Amino acid sequence: MQKTYLFRLFRHSKAGFLFVAGFIIFYSIVFSKKMDMMFFPYNNMYAIDFYHSSVATTYGMKINGQLVKFTKNLYWKKDLLETSLNAYCRYLEHGNKVFMEDYIASKFKGDKQAFLLKQLTPSRESVQNWPYWFANAAGYDLKPSDGIEFMEYRFNMADGRALCTDSSVIFKTNWR
Repeated sequence: MQKTYLFRLFRHSKAGFLFVAGFIIFYSIVFSKKMDMMFFPYNNMYAIDFYHSSVATTYGMKINGQLVKFTKNLYWKKDLLETSLNAYCRYLEHGNKVFMEDYIASKFKGDKQAFLLKQLTPSRESVQNWPYWFANAAGYDLKPSDGIEFMEYRFNMADGRALCTDSSVIFKTNWR
Protein backbone atom coordinates (compact mmCIF):
# COMPACT_ATOMS: atom_id res chain seq x y z
CA MET A 1 0.00 0.00 0.00
CA GLN A 2 2.90 2.36 0.72
CA LYS A 3 3.96 2.19 -2.93
CA THR A 4 0.62 3.33 -4.32
CA TYR A 5 0.43 6.67 -6.07
CA LEU A 6 -2.14 8.21 -3.69
CA PHE A 7 -0.21 7.18 -0.58
CA ARG A 8 3.05 8.62 -1.92
CA LEU A 9 1.24 11.78 -3.02
CA PHE A 10 -0.29 12.15 0.46
CA ARG A 11 3.16 11.92 2.06
CA HIS A 12 4.62 14.38 -0.44
CA SER A 13 1.84 16.99 -0.69
CA LYS A 14 -1.38 17.12 1.29
CA ALA A 15 -2.83 19.79 -1.05
CA GLY A 16 -1.99 17.70 -4.12
CA PHE A 17 -3.56 14.65 -2.53
CA LEU A 18 -6.75 16.57 -1.70
CA PHE A 19 -6.95 17.88 -5.25
CA VAL A 20 -6.47 14.44 -6.83
CA ALA A 21 -8.83 12.74 -4.38
CA GLY A 22 -11.45 15.44 -4.99
CA PHE A 23 -11.09 15.03 -8.74
CA ILE A 24 -11.45 11.24 -8.47
CA ILE A 25 -14.58 11.59 -6.33
CA PHE A 26 -16.09 14.27 -8.59
CA TYR A 27 -15.33 12.34 -11.77
CA SER A 28 -16.71 9.12 -10.22
CA ILE A 29 -20.00 10.87 -9.47
CA VAL A 30 -20.14 12.41 -12.95
CA PHE A 31 -19.25 9.05 -14.53
CA SER A 32 -21.94 7.23 -12.52
CA LYS A 33 -24.51 9.72 -13.87
CA LYS A 34 -23.27 8.93 -17.42
CA MET A 35 -22.09 12.51 -17.91
CA ASP A 36 -18.39 11.76 -18.42
CA MET A 37 -18.31 13.34 -21.90
CA MET A 38 -19.39 16.62 -20.33
CA PHE A 39 -15.71 17.57 -20.15
CA PHE A 40 -14.98 16.86 -23.81
CA PRO A 41 -17.90 17.97 -25.99
CA TYR A 42 -15.76 18.67 -29.05
CA ASN A 43 -13.16 15.94 -28.60
CA ASN A 44 -12.43 14.22 -31.93
CA MET A 45 -9.46 12.32 -30.62
CA TYR A 46 -10.89 8.84 -31.22
CA ALA A 47 -13.57 9.70 -33.78
CA ILE A 48 -11.38 9.79 -36.89
CA ASP A 49 -9.77 6.71 -38.42
CA PHE A 50 -6.76 8.25 -40.12
CA TYR A 51 -5.56 4.96 -41.57
CA HIS A 52 -8.72 3.89 -43.41
CA SER A 53 -10.37 7.19 -44.21
CA SER A 54 -9.45 8.91 -47.44
CA VAL A 55 -11.93 11.77 -47.05
CA ALA A 56 -11.28 14.86 -44.93
CA THR A 57 -13.33 17.97 -44.23
CA THR A 58 -12.23 21.42 -43.17
CA TYR A 59 -13.86 24.83 -42.93
CA GLY A 60 -13.10 28.36 -43.98
CA MET A 61 -14.48 31.86 -43.53
CA LYS A 62 -14.70 34.40 -46.34
CA ILE A 63 -15.07 38.15 -45.91
CA ASN A 64 -16.40 39.84 -49.05
CA GLY A 65 -15.51 36.74 -51.07
CA GLN A 66 -11.88 36.59 -49.84
CA LEU A 67 -10.78 33.64 -47.72
CA VAL A 68 -9.57 34.59 -44.24
CA LYS A 69 -6.01 33.29 -44.05
CA PHE A 70 -4.58 32.46 -40.66
CA THR A 71 -1.82 29.97 -41.44
CA LYS A 72 0.78 32.76 -41.27
CA ASN A 73 0.20 33.04 -37.50
CA LEU A 74 2.21 31.30 -34.82
CA TYR A 75 1.31 27.66 -34.27
CA TRP A 76 -0.74 28.21 -31.08
CA LYS A 77 -2.78 30.99 -32.70
CA LYS A 78 -3.26 29.06 -35.96
CA ASP A 79 -4.38 26.03 -33.97
CA LEU A 80 -6.79 28.12 -31.87
CA LEU A 81 -8.31 29.75 -34.96
CA GLU A 82 -8.61 26.48 -36.88
CA THR A 83 -10.14 24.59 -33.95
CA SER A 84 -12.62 27.32 -33.07
CA LEU A 85 -13.61 27.75 -36.75
CA ASN A 86 -14.29 24.01 -37.04
CA ALA A 87 -16.36 24.04 -33.85
CA TYR A 88 -18.33 27.12 -34.93
CA CYS A 89 -19.10 25.64 -38.37
CA ARG A 90 -20.24 22.37 -36.78
CA TYR A 91 -22.43 24.50 -34.50
CA LEU A 92 -23.98 26.15 -37.58
CA GLU A 93 -24.48 22.79 -39.30
CA HIS A 94 -26.16 21.39 -36.20
CA GLY A 95 -28.93 23.99 -36.23
CA ASN A 96 -27.18 26.52 -33.95
CA LYS A 97 -26.81 24.02 -31.14
CA VAL A 98 -23.82 22.50 -29.39
CA PHE A 99 -23.58 18.86 -28.35
CA MET A 100 -24.11 19.87 -24.72
CA GLU A 101 -27.63 21.17 -25.47
CA ASP A 102 -28.76 17.79 -26.79
CA TYR A 103 -27.06 15.97 -23.93
CA ILE A 104 -28.57 18.13 -21.19
CA ALA A 105 -32.02 17.95 -22.80
CA SER A 106 -31.83 14.16 -22.74
CA LYS A 107 -30.75 13.99 -19.07
CA PHE A 108 -32.55 16.84 -17.27
CA LYS A 109 -35.94 18.54 -17.27
CA GLY A 110 -37.44 21.78 -15.97
CA ASP A 111 -35.49 24.37 -13.97
CA LYS A 112 -32.39 22.20 -13.68
CA GLN A 113 -32.22 21.87 -17.47
CA ALA A 114 -32.67 25.62 -17.99
CA PHE A 115 -29.98 26.39 -15.39
CA LEU A 116 -27.47 23.97 -16.94
CA LEU A 117 -28.16 25.20 -20.46
CA LYS A 118 -27.56 28.79 -19.36
CA GLN A 119 -24.33 27.92 -17.56
CA LEU A 120 -22.80 25.41 -19.98
CA THR A 121 -23.78 26.58 -23.47
CA PRO A 122 -22.86 29.73 -25.38
CA SER A 123 -25.21 32.70 -25.22
CA ARG A 124 -26.86 33.86 -28.45
CA GLU A 125 -25.03 37.19 -28.19
CA SER A 126 -21.60 35.56 -27.98
CA VAL A 127 -22.48 33.33 -30.93
CA GLN A 128 -23.53 36.32 -33.03
CA ASN A 129 -20.30 38.16 -32.19
CA TRP A 130 -18.05 35.18 -32.87
CA PRO A 131 -17.31 36.08 -36.56
CA TYR A 132 -16.11 39.53 -35.41
CA TRP A 133 -13.82 37.95 -32.80
CA PHE A 134 -12.48 35.46 -35.36
CA ALA A 135 -11.80 38.12 -37.98
CA ASN A 136 -9.98 40.32 -35.43
CA ALA A 137 -7.93 37.40 -34.10
CA ALA A 138 -6.93 36.51 -37.67
CA GLY A 139 -5.92 40.12 -38.38
CA TYR A 140 -8.93 41.26 -40.41
CA ASP A 141 -11.17 44.23 -39.70
CA LEU A 142 -14.90 43.62 -40.15
CA LYS A 143 -16.89 46.67 -41.21
CA PRO A 144 -20.68 47.03 -41.21
CA SER A 145 -22.27 45.42 -44.28
CA ASP A 146 -19.23 43.20 -44.99
CA GLY A 147 -20.35 39.88 -46.46
CA ILE A 148 -19.46 36.82 -44.40
CA GLU A 149 -19.56 33.24 -45.67
CA PHE A 150 -18.67 30.03 -43.88
CA MET A 151 -17.46 27.35 -46.26
CA GLU A 152 -17.05 23.60 -45.94
CA TYR A 153 -14.30 22.02 -48.04
CA ARG A 154 -14.12 18.26 -48.66
CA PHE A 155 -10.84 16.63 -49.64
CA ASN A 156 -9.80 13.26 -50.97
CA MET A 157 -6.54 12.20 -49.36
CA ALA A 158 -5.16 10.07 -52.21
CA ASP A 159 -1.49 9.31 -52.80
CA GLY A 160 -0.37 11.44 -49.84
CA ARG A 161 -1.92 14.61 -51.29
CA ALA A 162 -5.09 16.47 -50.43
CA LEU A 163 -7.28 17.14 -53.46
CA CYS A 164 -10.30 19.41 -52.96
CA THR A 165 -13.30 17.51 -54.33
CA ASP A 166 -16.15 19.78 -53.24
CA SER A 167 -17.01 22.95 -51.36
CA SER A 168 -20.27 24.42 -50.16
CA VAL A 169 -21.52 27.48 -48.33
CA ILE A 170 -22.77 26.61 -44.84
CA PHE A 171 -23.92 30.06 -43.79
CA LYS A 172 -23.98 33.47 -45.44
CA THR A 173 -24.79 36.86 -43.90
CA ASN A 174 -23.77 40.50 -43.78
CA TRP A 175 -22.03 41.88 -40.71
CA ARG A 176 -24.28 44.38 -38.94
